[in-house]
Amino acid sequence: MEISSFWQKIIVFFGPFTPYLRETLHFKLFISTFILGLIAFFLIRGHRRFELLDMEKESLVKRYLVFRGKKHSILRGVQSNQKEFEEIIRSISRSWHNFEEYHTQKVELLRENYRTMKKGFLIGSILLVLNSLREGIAMLAITKLPSGFFAGLCRDLPHYFLIVVGIVLLRMQRVRMRGDSPHKIDSALETLFADFDQDDPRLYEEFDPLEEKRREAQ
Repeated sequence: MEISSFWQKIIVFFGPFTPYLRETLHFKLFISTFILGLIAFFLIRGHRRFELLDMEKESLVKRYLVFRGKKHSILRGVQSNQKEFEEIIRSISRSWHNFEEYHTQKVELLRENYRTMKKGFLIGSILLVLNSLREGIAMLAITKLPSGFFAGLCRDLPHYFLIVVGIVLLRMQRVRMRGDSPHKIDSALETLFADFDQDDPRLYEEFDPLEEKRREAQ
């Protein structure tokens, strides 16, 4: 079988490294397992942390809406009392600024987690590609045939299923952070409005500590 000059040059170039490349094949299982474990670690940890932070963010929004709804229900009942009315308005304003700060923190944690997960995933993916190339070159140097190179590459093809999973998870997180994915808002709002009549002092401690102190002083 005639080999093109391109493949001949590659075989000649890696010829002196053939013994070393042959030895690396004995450790291919360990190397592949390590790389796949590294990728899986970043994906699992990143996705779990993303889900936890996302739940915390949604819980924060729900708690604030309950707090805000309670304030507005009180506001409607004290419209004749100007002093009390203005105090509630100031409380709503303070609570909004506190909520904005908390919400920004949650969003920033989500973005930081996404960046860390993406960076670890990219490092693992590059290592996986380099490992596939190493195995292909090793088989090329040993067999002296181009088919050996492609046979070496094909051995790692099942490993790239994890890369597909990682791409899907990262895309899903990016879409959810941008708010592009559809959400069932109607049922959620029904639950929130049902909670407006409940008074929870812990909400004052979280969003408006000054209001809580004033309530205790009365």
